[in-house]
Amino acid sequence: MLSLSINDVKTFMSHLLSNESFDRFYLVEASVKMGISYHIDGHLNKDFFDTDTQHSLVREYSYWKEVRPKIFSLIKGNRLPLGCKIILAVPRSSILRFLEKSGGSFRNEDIEGMYINILYDPNNLLITTGISYRTFSMDKSLDYVFEDYIRSFLQKLEIQ
Repeated sequence: MLSLSINDVKTFMSHLLSNESFDRFYLVEASVKMGISYHIDGHLNKDFFDTDTQHSLVREYSYWKEVRPKIFSLIKGNRLPLGCKIILAVPRSSILRFLEKSGGSFRNEDIEGMYINILYDPNNLLITTGISYRTFSMDKSLDYVFEDYIRSFLQKLEIQ
């Protein structure tokens, strides 16, 4: 598990809310605490979609890019939120690439998910990563590859 305190909150939030930087991730859940609290569940409600669309939906969650404008509209304004929590997940196709890169003993079915947790309060912005395994193992190779990826991803965005 990687835990990073982000110093440049403005740049990070700009990439998260205004740019496409995080759009390829799934939104698992988000909560924003302002005058009232908002909670968004990122699971797709497949019954909402027409039959053709339902059959083509192979994913469980909405993409961040599909929800980002709504969350941005909640947050924008004269006052900063009292707090914000966003959990993003790596799509299954990317998990396969991480598994190949790690060279570890894990198979696709051993991984429940790979997550980026973003916790904001007016005094702090913290990012943590985590992998949910379906089996126990002492093998941390996948963790290391994912952590290196997140560090590199943030560095490429010039986030410190």
